[in-house]
Amino acid sequence: MTSRNPEVAYVRRPELHAVEMDGELVMMGQEQGEYYGMRDVAASIWHHLAEPRTLDELVALVCEEYTVTAEDCRDDIVAFLDDLLGRKLVSAA
Repeated sequence: MTSRNPEVAYVRRPELHAVEMDGELVMMGQEQGEYYGMRDVAASIWHHLAEPRTLDELVALVCEEYTVTAEDCRDDIVAFLDDLLGRKLVSAA
């Protein structure tokens, strides 16, 4: 699954809980048996995914929060979402 479909909303899996440690969000993927850490923009996107968001909504939120254009951040957000989808940390809503 790729996150480029503008009509699909994504949401983090509700059973995954992240805790803040030294400015980083850290969580354990029980199913995967791995720890994940997120900082800065990745942590911000993770927070935004508490409720279903489309790619365009995430891009707009990141552009509001950081000094970046949609063109400059869209590909990075797609790559991050695709990684989260691949690791089964988020799903299509």
